[in-house]
Amino acid sequence: MVTKKTEHPLNSLLSELRTLTDRISAAEAGDDPRAIKKIRVGLEQVTSQLKNATTKLDPILRPESIFDPTDPNTSGRVVALTLVAQTKRPLAKIPEFYGAGVYAIYYRGDFAPYAALKGRDHPIYVGKADPDNPAAKDAVSQGTKLSARLNEHARSIRKAVTTLDINDFECRFLIVQTGFQKSAEDYLINFFKPIWNSETKICFGLGKHGDSSETRVNKRSPWDTMHPGREWADATAENQKSRDTIIEQINAHLEAHRPYADIHEIFARFTEDMHQLDLDRFYTPAHGVVELEAVDATPAPNPTP
Repeated sequence: MVTKKTEHPLNSLLSELRTLTDRISAAEAGDDPRAIKKIRVGLEQVTSQLKNATTKLDPILRPESIFDPTDPNTSGRVVALTLVAQTKRPLAKIPEFYGAGVYAIYYRGDFAPYAALKGRDHPIYVGKADPDNPAAKDAVSQGTKLSARLNEHARSIRKAVTTLDINDFECRFLIVQTGFQKSAEDYLINFFKPIWNSETKICFGLGKHGDSSETRVNKRSPWDTMHPGREWADATAENQKSRDTIIEQINAHLEAHRPYADIHEIFARFTEDMHQLDLDRFYTPAHGVVELEAVDATPAPNPTP
């Protein structure tokens, strides 16, 4: 005996809906603009309700987020990671070249307050160089801003002969398509928290270009207090912070934010940051959040021979 399959209760409602839809489509709207607008708004509301009802019937899992490479935060991470993958160059020997972008400066000398950075792949300063032309599409039209910025920092370091040696500095740099340098710099500063960056509020001032004779009342930057030699800074009468205070802040900062030892440790942290962009969570409108099963990341022990 063949059992008749029970019809789904929504089928009869769907049939009625089709009939109503046909009647609405065939009906004359009339000439009253206010009445027509009211009907249109009502139809849009009904359409939205039907769309929600259709969505709730979909059993396929939906991701809660989608990876967007064009998002500024994401592109900043990618550019920053690419910068860290570049070869280090001596800061003392940067030729003039076209291009704008981002850079990182590293210290490997014997200045005692920076001892925690020596032998580690952790920048003492990171920055960006914006193009001459904000609409530049290639390196030539960007101008020589990146090499100029690196050489500007090199000149400042060369003046600080009592505390620094330019040959103890290395750098990485990356020429970047216009518009991506700011998000990359922001990410690099937040990631490394370099002690020479103003955002860290410790030994800032490397990037200062000098004060005019009318502004000599400005206090000397912490960088110039630690590394005297720039004439315009030495002419300033008062420090923003004492040398002892700056050293105490450097020690406390490097203790709280341990410098990365090598490129492998940095890449591992980058991977963690990128994974945070993917919540690994899916949902269906009817059943809510569903978490997918993950593979155990713990390596299996080697079999006993």
